[in-house]
Amino acid sequence: MTAYEILATNISTLQKLSEASIDVADIKYLEMYRDYTRMAQEGHKMTYIAYYISEEYGINKATFYRIIKKFGQVIVI
Repeated sequence: MTAYEILATNISTLQKLSEASIDVADIKYLEMYRDYTRMAQEGHKMTYIAYYISEEYGINKATFYRIIKKFGQVIVI
């Protein structure tokens, strides 16, 4: 399959991702977001979660908060 065929097949999904400013490279943060939601459901404070995940995944806190905000936004399909 060529890059063109993949893009053409998934055009509507890719357009929605682009409109929501979601980069395909953000998939590297999926596991991090799962850990965040698990910890939040367990009742941990946001400050602790930000510190723990920043250390665990080697990212700064600003990146953590940016990803949490981006992944939590509602996208109308």
